[in-house]
Amino acid sequence: MEKVGKWELDNEIKMDGFLNVNKPKGITSHDVVDEVRKLVGREKVGHTGTLDPEATGVLPIAIGKATKIIQFLKEGKEYRATMRLGITTDTQDITGKIITRSEEINISEERIREVFRKFLGKIEQIPPMVSAVKVKGKRLYKLAREGKDVERPKRTVEIYRLELLDYEPPDITLEVSCSRGTYIRALCHDIGKALGPGACLRDLVRTKSGIFTLKESHTLEELKNMSNLEGLLISLNKALTHLPIVKVRKEIRESILNGGPIGTSGILGLSSPIRGEGLVRIHNSENRLLAIAKALFDIGDLKRIEKEIVAFKPVRVIG
Repeated sequence: MEKVGKWELDNEIKMDGFLNVNKPKGITSHDVVDEVRKLVGREKVGHTGTLDPEATGVLPIAIGKATKIIQFLKEGKEYRATMRLGITTDTQDITGKIITRSEEINISEERIREVFRKFLGKIEQIPPMVSAVKVKGKRLYKLAREGKDVERPKRTVEIYRLELLDYEPPDITLEVSCSRGTYIRALCHDIGKALGPGACLRDLVRTKSGIFTLKESHTLEELKNMSNLEGLLISLNKALTHLPIVKVRKEIRESILNGGPIGTSGILGLSSPIRGEGLVRIHNSENRLLAIAKALFDIGDLKRIEKEIVAFKPVRVIG
């Protein structure tokens, strides 16, 4: 069996891919989805992770078949945030109702950095009441609108990097790199509590989400004035470059599209060694993405597998 080398990956079906949108302040992520849906004329449009209405920055929008792979995109998000010391609110950001206020802010940069270090790594967060998290089948923000404050289960997230950019009391500007599901409002609230006077989020910009960066994003106004949005699309394969490729024989294409397992005899080659339980991209002989699959065991060299055995199980069929 041949070892797969360089791949030609730009043969995606038209209007299946991602638009890297720079969300403006004052509208919801769903509003952005609606605007893009009007521009591309397709029903299957979705975002890859909510940004609060007052937040700006990277909001990747999935179109067509791209909506099928949102959960498989590369992990990791980056933000630039400004937090206001001395104020806590019911929403944990500056737009909420003030709960506590402290006029005396006497904290050094050294103390701030010391507290930042305590929030690195895996931490537990309680989602804000004004969030899209569901509790007993109902969104928290809907419960908040009803004036309810319910107990929220803690969730574990990971902070990879937390850097102080600027400190002009009472405002702290920071950069944070974190796992999916991290609430920056909750992080600022918890840091403020650790520092003493409390804090809330004043301003938030998402600068990166997986492979999507703020520098390469486009505003809605820019998109509306472009005649060829297709040229801006980021293909499914480019969005999944972190996953190895498994190339399969054309004879098993239909079986894969029906969710059938992939045996070793149907594999033409691997782009790199595969780890058991890891996810891979399944490609046909023409390098078209057919499915996302899970490896059932470590595979370093197909030639060493002497008997027919099921090697991969599709977890999402793309077609």
